[in-house]
Amino acid sequence: MRTFTERKKINEAKFGQPLLSEKDHLKNLLVAASGNDQRVLNDIVECLTEEQMKKCYDKLSKVYGYTGSVGQKESPSL
Repeated sequence: MRTFTERKKINEAKFGQPLLSEKDHLKNLLVAASGNDQRVLNDIVECLTEEQMKKCYDKLSKVYGYTGSVGQKESPSL
C-alpha cells in the first residue's frame, strides 16, 4: 500500500502540478479574492478572531519587520 507522500509524488509527476491541501486551496482562493482590493482584505480580517489576528500580526512583523524614522528596525507594539 502506498503512502500519501508516494501518491502525491506520482500525481505530481503524472499531472505536472502539485496537489494542494484543503488549507492551501482555501488560502489561494482568499488571496485571489482579495487581489489589490483592501475592502476584501478587511472582510477577510473581520472573519478572524482576536487571537488569530494577534498571531498573524506577530508573524508578519517578524517576517517583514518595521522601520523607524531613520530606517532602524524597531519592535512593533500593540
